Amino acid sequence: MRWIDIVLPTSEMCPESTRLLAEARGLLEQIPALQDRHGLDAPAIASRMEQIGRRLFDAVVAQQPEAFRPDAGRDGATTPGKIDRVGYHIVAPPEQMGLPWHWMHNGVSYLLEKTPIATAAHGSHVGEAGQQRLWMQRQTESLFGDAAAQDSHRDRPEILFVPGHGKDEIRRLMFREAEGIDDALAALPGAVARLRIPGAVTPGLLAARAMLYQVLHFAAPTSQPPEVSQAGEQRWLAGLMAAAGNPDADAIDELVGNDLEIVGIDPVEAALDQALEAYTRRGVPARVGTSAGGGGGPEGTDGWLLDDGPIAPEHLGRDGCLPPLVFSNSWCSLHWLGRRFLDAGASTFMGTAIPVFSRPARLFASLFYEALGRGGCAGEAHRDAALRLRERLGPEHPAWLAYGVQGFGTLRLADL
Repeated sequence: MRWIDIVLPTSEMCPESTRLLAEARGLLEQIPALQDRHGLDAPAIASRMEQIGRRLFDAVVAQQPEAFRPDAGRDGATTPGKIDRVGYHIVAPPEQMGLPWHWMHNGVSYLLEKTPIATAAHGSHVGEAGQQRLWMQRQTESLFGDAAAQDSHRDRPEILFVPGHGKDEIRRLMFREAEGIDDALAALPGAVARLRIPGAVTPGLLAARAMLYQVLHFAAPTSQPPEVSQAGEQRWLAGLMAAAGNPDADAIDELVGNDLEIVGIDPVEAALDQALEAYTRRGVPARVGTSAGGGGGPEGTDGWLLDDGPIAPEHLGRDGCLPPLVFSNSWCSLHWLGRRFLDAGASTFMGTAIPVFSRPARLFASLFYEALGRGGCAGEAHRDAALRLRERLGPEHPAWLAYGVQGFGTLRLADL
Protein backbone atom coordinates (compact mmCIF):
# COMPACT_ATOMS: atom_id res chain seq x y z
CA MET A 1 0.00 0.00 0.00
CA ARG A 2 1.03 3.61 -0.48
CA TRP A 3 1.68 5.84 2.49
CA ILE A 4 1.38 9.59 1.97
CA ASP A 5 3.38 11.88 4.25
CA ILE A 6 1.54 14.95 5.54
CA VAL A 7 3.94 17.39 7.19
CA LEU A 8 2.19 19.59 9.74
CA PRO A 9 2.91 23.32 9.60
CA THR A 10 4.72 25.14 12.38
CA SER A 11 2.94 27.78 14.44
CA GLU A 12 4.72 30.52 12.48
CA MET A 13 3.52 29.11 9.16
CA CYS A 14 -0.18 28.92 9.98
CA PRO A 15 -1.68 30.69 13.01
CA GLU A 16 -5.10 29.19 12.18
CA SER A 17 -3.72 25.68 12.53
CA THR A 18 -2.12 26.64 15.84
CA ARG A 19 -5.44 27.95 17.13
CA LEU A 20 -7.32 24.81 16.11
CA LEU A 21 -4.70 22.53 17.65
CA ALA A 22 -4.92 24.48 20.91
CA GLU A 23 -8.70 24.02 20.90
CA ALA A 24 -8.31 20.30 20.23
CA ARG A 25 -5.86 19.93 23.09
CA GLY A 26 -8.14 21.84 25.45
CA LEU A 27 -11.09 19.59 24.58
CA LEU A 28 -8.89 16.51 25.00
CA GLU A 29 -7.87 17.59 28.49
CA GLN A 30 -11.56 17.79 29.46
CA ILE A 31 -12.25 14.13 28.64
CA PRO A 32 -11.24 12.72 32.08
CA ALA A 33 -13.75 15.00 33.79
CA LEU A 34 -16.35 14.04 31.20
CA GLN A 35 -15.71 10.37 31.88
CA ASP A 36 -15.98 10.92 35.61
CA ARG A 37 -19.39 12.49 35.03
CA HIS A 38 -20.87 10.13 32.42
CA GLY A 39 -18.74 6.96 32.51
CA LEU A 40 -15.77 5.71 30.51
CA ASP A 41 -17.84 4.36 27.64
CA ALA A 42 -20.70 6.88 27.50
CA PRO A 43 -21.85 8.22 24.10
CA ALA A 44 -20.93 11.71 25.35
CA ILE A 45 -17.27 10.65 25.17
CA ALA A 46 -17.62 9.61 21.53
CA SER A 47 -19.27 12.93 20.77
CA ARG A 48 -16.37 14.83 22.32
CA MET A 49 -13.90 12.69 20.34
CA GLU A 50 -15.73 13.69 17.16
CA GLN A 51 -15.41 17.39 18.06
CA ILE A 52 -11.68 16.99 18.64
CA GLY A 53 -11.25 15.03 15.43
CA ARG A 54 -12.90 17.76 13.36
CA ARG A 55 -10.55 20.38 14.77
CA LEU A 56 -7.53 18.21 14.04
CA PHE A 57 -8.73 17.73 10.46
CA ASP A 58 -9.34 21.45 10.01
CA ALA A 59 -5.91 22.24 11.46
CA VAL A 60 -4.28 20.20 8.70
CA VAL A 61 -6.33 21.50 5.77
CA ALA A 62 -6.05 25.12 6.97
CA GLN A 63 -2.47 25.09 5.66
CA GLN A 64 -2.78 22.23 3.13
CA PRO A 65 -6.24 22.13 1.50
CA GLU A 66 -5.22 19.16 -0.67
CA ALA A 67 -3.55 17.21 2.16
CA PHE A 68 -5.86 14.21 1.94
CA ARG A 69 -5.97 13.79 -1.82
CA PRO A 70 -4.54 10.33 -2.60
CA ASP A 71 -2.52 11.54 -5.59
CA ALA A 72 0.22 9.28 -6.92
CA GLY A 73 3.74 10.59 -6.69
CA ARG A 74 3.43 12.34 -3.32
CA ASP A 75 6.14 11.81 -0.73
CA GLY A 76 5.77 8.66 1.29
CA ALA A 77 6.60 4.97 1.47
CA THR A 78 5.26 1.83 -0.19
CA THR A 79 4.73 -1.44 1.64
CA PRO A 80 4.01 -4.85 0.09
CA GLY A 81 0.36 -5.36 -0.83
CA LYS A 82 -2.18 -3.58 -2.97
CA ILE A 83 -0.68 -0.29 -4.11
CA ASP A 84 -4.12 1.18 -4.77
CA ARG A 85 -4.68 1.34 -1.01
CA VAL A 86 -3.57 4.52 0.76
CA GLY A 87 -2.52 5.34 4.31
CA TYR A 88 -1.75 8.76 5.77
CA HIS A 89 1.42 9.33 7.78
CA ILE A 90 1.22 12.52 9.85
CA VAL A 91 4.65 14.10 10.38
CA ALA A 92 4.15 16.11 13.56
CA PRO A 93 6.40 18.18 15.81
CA PRO A 94 7.33 16.21 18.96
CA GLU A 95 4.98 18.27 21.13
CA GLN A 96 2.04 17.42 18.85
CA MET A 97 2.70 13.69 18.45
CA GLY A 98 0.59 12.73 21.45
CA LEU A 99 -2.60 14.19 20.00
CA PRO A 100 -5.09 11.57 18.74
CA TRP A 101 -4.61 12.16 15.01
CA HIS A 102 -6.56 9.00 14.18
CA TRP A 103 -9.68 10.88 15.37
CA MET A 104 -9.56 13.20 12.35
CA HIS A 105 -13.07 13.78 11.05
CA ASN A 106 -14.11 15.67 7.93
CA GLY A 107 -17.68 16.30 9.01
CA VAL A 108 -18.98 13.20 7.23
CA SER A 109 -16.93 10.30 8.55
CA TYR A 110 -13.70 9.47 10.32
CA LEU A 111 -10.73 9.13 8.00
CA LEU A 112 -9.89 5.92 9.86
CA GLU A 113 -13.01 4.33 8.37
CA LYS A 114 -11.34 4.42 4.95
CA THR A 115 -7.59 4.49 5.50
CA PRO A 116 -4.91 3.74 8.12
CA ILE A 117 -3.39 6.70 9.98
CA ALA A 118 -0.04 6.82 11.78
CA THR A 119 1.90 9.66 13.41
CA ALA A 120 5.62 10.24 13.86
CA ALA A 121 8.22 12.99 14.06
CA HIS A 122 9.70 11.67 10.80
CA GLY A 123 8.48 10.54 7.39
CA SER A 124 7.24 7.07 6.52
CA HIS A 125 10.50 5.98 4.84
CA VAL A 126 12.48 3.65 7.09
CA GLY A 127 15.72 5.58 6.58
CA GLU A 128 14.22 8.80 7.96
CA ALA A 129 14.31 7.71 11.61
CA GLY A 130 17.95 8.68 12.09
CA GLN A 131 20.00 6.04 13.91
CA GLN A 132 20.03 2.65 12.24
CA ARG A 133 18.47 -0.22 14.18
CA LEU A 134 18.37 -3.98 13.68
CA TRP A 135 14.68 -3.90 12.75
CA MET A 136 15.45 -1.42 9.94
CA GLN A 137 17.81 -3.92 8.31
CA ARG A 138 15.18 -6.65 8.56
CA GLN A 139 12.46 -4.51 7.04
CA THR A 140 14.69 -3.25 4.22
CA GLU A 141 15.58 -6.82 3.30
CA SER A 142 11.88 -7.70 3.28
CA LEU A 143 11.05 -4.81 0.96
CA PHE A 144 13.73 -5.97 -1.48
CA GLY A 145 12.52 -9.56 -1.30
CA ASP A 146 15.66 -11.11 0.20
CA ALA A 147 13.85 -14.12 1.67
CA ALA A 148 17.06 -15.98 2.54
CA ALA A 149 18.33 -13.05 4.58
CA GLN A 150 14.99 -12.76 6.34
CA ASP A 151 14.97 -16.41 7.34
CA SER A 152 18.49 -16.11 8.72
CA HIS A 153 17.32 -13.51 11.23
CA ARG A 154 14.43 -15.35 12.79
CA ASP A 155 12.29 -18.45 12.88
CA ARG A 156 8.94 -17.13 14.03
CA PRO A 157 8.24 -13.72 15.58
CA GLU A 158 7.85 -13.86 19.34
CA ILE A 159 5.71 -11.58 21.50
CA LEU A 160 6.74 -11.10 25.12
CA PHE A 161 3.76 -10.61 27.41
CA VAL A 162 4.65 -8.29 30.28
CA PRO A 163 2.10 -8.04 33.09
CA GLY A 164 2.04 -4.76 34.95
CA HIS A 165 1.56 -3.92 38.59
CA GLY A 166 -1.95 -4.38 39.94
CA LYS A 167 -4.23 -5.90 42.51
CA ASP A 168 -5.02 -9.60 42.35
CA GLU A 169 -8.33 -9.11 40.55
CA ILE A 170 -6.66 -6.88 37.95
CA ARG A 171 -3.86 -9.40 37.48
CA ARG A 172 -6.42 -12.06 36.58
CA LEU A 173 -7.79 -9.76 33.88
CA MET A 174 -4.29 -9.28 32.52
CA PHE A 175 -3.92 -12.99 31.94
CA ARG A 176 -7.32 -13.16 30.29
CA GLU A 177 -5.83 -10.63 27.89
CA ALA A 178 -2.88 -12.95 27.26
CA GLU A 179 -5.27 -15.81 26.63
CA GLY A 180 -7.21 -13.72 24.10
CA ILE A 181 -4.04 -12.81 22.21
CA ASP A 182 -2.84 -16.41 22.21
CA ASP A 183 -6.21 -17.64 20.94
CA ALA A 184 -6.20 -15.04 18.15
CA LEU A 185 -2.74 -16.12 16.98
CA ALA A 186 -3.59 -19.82 17.24
CA ALA A 187 -6.71 -19.37 15.09
CA LEU A 188 -4.69 -18.09 12.12
CA PRO A 189 -3.71 -20.52 9.35
CA GLY A 190 -0.09 -21.53 9.78
CA ALA A 191 2.27 -20.67 12.61
CA VAL A 192 2.71 -16.89 12.46
CA ALA A 193 3.91 -15.88 15.93
CA ARG A 194 4.43 -17.11 19.47
CA LEU A 195 3.22 -15.48 22.65
CA ARG A 196 5.73 -15.91 25.46
CA ILE A 197 4.67 -15.67 29.12
CA PRO A 198 7.84 -16.06 31.22
CA GLY A 199 7.90 -17.29 34.77
CA ALA A 200 8.96 -13.91 36.16
CA VAL A 201 9.28 -10.42 34.70
CA THR A 202 11.52 -7.97 36.54
CA PRO A 203 13.09 -4.74 35.29
CA GLY A 204 16.49 -6.38 34.98
CA LEU A 205 15.15 -9.36 33.04
CA LEU A 206 13.21 -7.09 30.70
CA ALA A 207 16.22 -4.89 29.99
CA ALA A 208 18.45 -7.91 29.36
CA ARG A 209 16.12 -9.95 27.17
CA ALA A 210 13.72 -7.55 25.45
CA MET A 211 15.66 -7.54 22.16
CA LEU A 212 15.20 -11.32 21.89
CA TYR A 213 11.56 -10.62 21.00
CA GLN A 214 9.93 -8.85 18.07
CA VAL A 215 7.10 -7.38 20.14
CA LEU A 216 6.68 -6.25 23.74
CA HIS A 217 3.07 -6.36 24.92
CA PHE A 218 2.51 -4.65 28.26
CA ALA A 219 -0.77 -5.29 30.06
CA ALA A 220 -1.96 -3.12 32.92
CA PRO A 221 -5.15 -1.39 34.09
CA THR A 222 -6.42 0.69 31.16
CA SER A 223 -9.03 2.58 33.17
CA GLN A 224 -6.81 4.02 35.88
CA PRO A 225 -3.27 5.38 36.23
CA PRO A 226 -0.59 3.17 37.79
CA GLU A 227 -0.11 3.49 41.52
CA VAL A 228 3.04 2.68 43.44
CA SER A 229 2.30 0.13 46.14
CA GLN A 230 3.00 0.95 49.76
CA ALA A 231 5.69 -1.69 49.79
CA GLY A 232 7.43 0.05 46.88
CA GLU A 233 10.47 -1.80 45.61
CA GLN A 234 10.19 -4.28 48.50
CA ARG A 235 6.79 -5.54 47.38
CA TRP A 236 8.30 -8.92 46.50
CA LEU A 237 9.41 -9.30 50.11
CA ALA A 238 5.92 -8.46 51.36
CA GLY A 239 4.52 -11.11 49.04
CA LEU A 240 7.06 -13.65 50.28
CA MET A 241 6.10 -12.96 53.88
CA ALA A 242 2.41 -13.23 53.05
CA ALA A 243 2.99 -16.59 51.36
CA ALA A 244 4.94 -17.84 54.38
CA GLY A 245 2.01 -16.91 56.59
CA ASN A 246 -0.44 -18.79 54.38
CA PRO A 247 1.05 -22.24 53.74
CA ASP A 248 -2.23 -23.54 52.34
CA ALA A 249 -2.17 -21.14 49.34
CA ASP A 250 -0.43 -23.67 47.06
CA ALA A 251 -2.98 -26.35 47.95
CA ILE A 252 -5.84 -23.96 47.13
CA ASP A 253 -4.28 -23.04 43.78
CA GLU A 254 -3.84 -26.73 43.00
CA LEU A 255 -7.49 -27.40 43.80
CA VAL A 256 -8.93 -24.44 41.89
CA GLY A 257 -6.46 -24.46 39.00
CA ASN A 258 -5.31 -21.64 36.72
CA ASP A 259 -5.91 -21.19 32.99
CA LEU A 260 -2.45 -19.73 32.48
CA GLU A 261 0.77 -19.64 34.41
CA ILE A 262 0.75 -16.75 36.85
CA VAL A 263 3.81 -14.57 36.51
CA GLY A 264 5.52 -14.18 39.84
CA ILE A 265 8.51 -12.24 41.03
CA ASP A 266 11.72 -14.08 41.82
CA PRO A 267 13.04 -12.38 44.99
CA VAL A 268 16.64 -13.25 44.18
CA GLU A 269 16.41 -11.81 40.70
CA ALA A 270 14.58 -8.77 42.04
CA ALA A 271 17.42 -8.13 44.48
CA LEU A 272 19.95 -8.49 41.66
CA ASP A 273 17.91 -6.04 39.61
CA GLN A 274 18.15 -3.46 42.36
CA ALA A 275 21.90 -4.00 42.73
CA LEU A 276 22.39 -3.67 38.98
CA GLU A 277 20.32 -0.51 38.90
CA ALA A 278 22.33 0.98 41.74
CA TYR A 279 25.57 0.09 39.96
CA THR A 280 24.50 1.65 36.66
CA ARG A 281 23.64 4.82 38.55
CA ARG A 282 27.12 4.81 40.11
CA GLY A 283 25.98 4.13 43.60
CA VAL A 284 22.75 6.14 43.56
CA PRO A 285 19.89 3.79 44.49
CA ALA A 286 17.03 3.69 42.02
CA ARG A 287 13.82 5.30 43.18
CA VAL A 288 10.30 5.21 41.85
CA GLY A 289 9.65 8.18 39.60
CA THR A 290 13.20 8.67 38.30
CA SER A 291 14.87 7.63 35.09
CA ALA A 292 17.74 8.67 32.89
CA GLY A 293 15.46 10.36 30.44
CA GLY A 294 12.73 11.64 32.72
CA GLY A 295 9.17 11.19 31.65
CA GLY A 296 6.67 12.76 33.96
CA GLY A 297 4.41 9.73 34.08
CA PRO A 298 1.19 9.67 36.11
CA GLU A 299 1.12 9.23 39.87
CA GLY A 300 4.89 9.51 40.28
CA THR A 301 5.76 6.66 37.91
CA ASP A 302 8.15 7.05 35.03
CA GLY A 303 7.40 4.14 32.77
CA TRP A 304 5.90 0.70 33.02
CA LEU A 305 5.21 -0.22 36.63
CA LEU A 306 6.07 -3.84 37.44
CA ASP A 307 5.53 -5.56 40.74
CA ASP A 308 9.02 -4.71 41.95
CA GLY A 309 9.36 -1.22 40.51
CA PRO A 310 9.16 0.81 37.30
CA ILE A 311 11.18 0.43 34.13
CA ALA A 312 11.46 3.35 31.75
CA PRO A 313 11.74 3.30 27.94
CA GLU A 314 15.11 5.05 28.30
CA HIS A 315 16.37 2.17 30.46
CA LEU A 316 15.29 -0.40 27.89
CA GLY A 317 16.91 1.57 25.09
CA ARG A 318 20.34 1.97 26.69
CA ASP A 319 21.84 -1.07 25.02
CA GLY A 320 19.56 -1.25 22.00
CA CYS A 321 17.27 -3.66 23.81
CA LEU A 322 13.95 -2.46 22.42
CA PRO A 323 12.23 -4.62 19.81
CA PRO A 324 10.53 -3.03 16.80
CA LEU A 325 6.93 -3.05 18.05
CA VAL A 326 5.72 -1.99 21.51
CA PHE A 327 2.06 -2.37 22.49
CA SER A 328 1.27 -0.69 25.79
CA ASN A 329 -2.22 -1.65 26.89
CA SER A 330 -2.20 0.69 29.85
CA TRP A 331 -3.67 3.96 31.00
CA CYS A 332 -3.39 6.79 28.38
CA SER A 333 -0.01 5.47 27.19
CA LEU A 334 -0.20 7.18 23.79
CA HIS A 335 0.30 10.61 25.36
CA TRP A 336 3.13 10.03 27.79
CA LEU A 337 4.96 6.90 26.61
CA GLY A 338 4.75 6.72 22.81
CA ARG A 339 7.30 9.37 21.92
CA ARG A 340 9.69 8.11 24.62
CA PHE A 341 9.61 4.52 23.34
CA LEU A 342 10.26 5.72 19.79
CA ASP A 343 13.15 7.92 20.96
CA ALA A 344 14.55 4.90 22.83
CA GLY A 345 14.72 2.86 19.63
CA ALA A 346 11.35 1.20 18.96
CA SER A 347 9.90 1.34 15.46
CA THR A 348 6.20 1.46 16.21
CA PHE A 349 4.18 2.18 19.33
CA MET A 350 0.55 1.24 19.91
CA GLY A 351 -1.16 2.75 22.91
CA THR A 352 -4.34 4.06 24.46
CA ALA A 353 -5.44 7.67 23.97
CA ILE A 354 -8.15 7.65 26.65
CA PRO A 355 -9.02 5.45 29.65
CA VAL A 356 -11.01 2.34 28.70
CA PHE A 357 -12.41 -0.66 30.56
CA SER A 358 -10.49 -3.93 30.52
CA ARG A 359 -12.93 -5.89 28.33
CA PRO A 360 -12.72 -3.65 25.24
CA ALA A 361 -8.96 -3.36 25.85
CA ARG A 362 -8.62 -7.14 25.72
CA LEU A 363 -10.81 -7.35 22.64
CA PHE A 364 -8.82 -4.71 20.78
CA ALA A 365 -5.53 -6.42 21.58
CA SER A 366 -6.68 -9.79 20.25
CA LEU A 367 -8.19 -8.19 17.12
CA PHE A 368 -5.00 -6.23 16.46
CA TYR A 369 -2.71 -9.27 16.66
CA GLU A 370 -5.09 -11.28 14.53
CA ALA A 371 -4.98 -8.61 11.81
CA LEU A 372 -1.21 -8.30 12.14
CA GLY A 373 -0.88 -12.07 11.83
CA ARG A 374 -2.87 -12.04 8.60
CA GLY A 375 -0.11 -9.99 6.98
CA GLY A 376 -1.24 -6.41 7.43
CA CYS A 377 1.15 -3.67 8.51
CA ALA A 378 0.72 -2.06 11.91
CA GLY A 379 -1.35 0.80 10.51
CA GLU A 380 -3.68 -1.56 8.67
CA ALA A 381 -3.98 -3.85 11.68
CA HIS A 382 -4.87 -0.89 13.89
CA ARG A 383 -7.61 0.22 11.49
CA ASP A 384 -8.95 -3.32 11.07
CA ALA A 385 -9.09 -3.89 14.83
CA ALA A 386 -10.77 -0.52 15.41
CA LEU A 387 -13.52 -1.16 12.84
CA ARG A 388 -14.16 -4.70 14.07
CA LEU A 389 -14.37 -3.47 17.66
CA ARG A 390 -16.91 -0.87 16.52
CA GLU A 391 -18.99 -3.66 14.96
CA ARG A 392 -19.01 -5.52 18.29
CA LEU A 393 -19.62 -2.62 20.66
CA GLY A 394 -21.50 -0.16 18.46
CA PRO A 395 -20.47 3.15 16.82
CA GLU A 396 -21.25 5.20 19.94
CA HIS A 397 -18.84 3.22 22.11
CA PRO A 398 -15.58 5.24 22.30
CA ALA A 399 -13.30 2.20 22.66
CA TRP A 400 -12.92 1.71 18.90
CA LEU A 401 -11.10 5.05 18.74
CA ALA A 402 -9.21 4.56 21.99
CA TYR A 403 -5.96 3.36 20.36
CA GLY A 404 -3.45 5.16 18.16
CA VAL A 405 -0.29 4.32 16.22
CA GLN A 406 2.96 6.26 16.48
CA GLY A 407 6.08 5.57 14.45
CA PHE A 408 6.18 3.40 11.34
CA GLY A 409 2.69 2.21 10.51
CA THR A 410 4.35 0.45 7.58
CA LEU A 411 5.79 -2.31 9.76
CA ARG A 412 4.46 -5.86 9.28
CA LEU A 413 4.89 -8.89 11.50
CA ALA A 414 6.92 -10.53 8.70
CA ASP A 415 9.35 -7.61 8.72
CA LEU A 416 10.29 -8.01 12.36
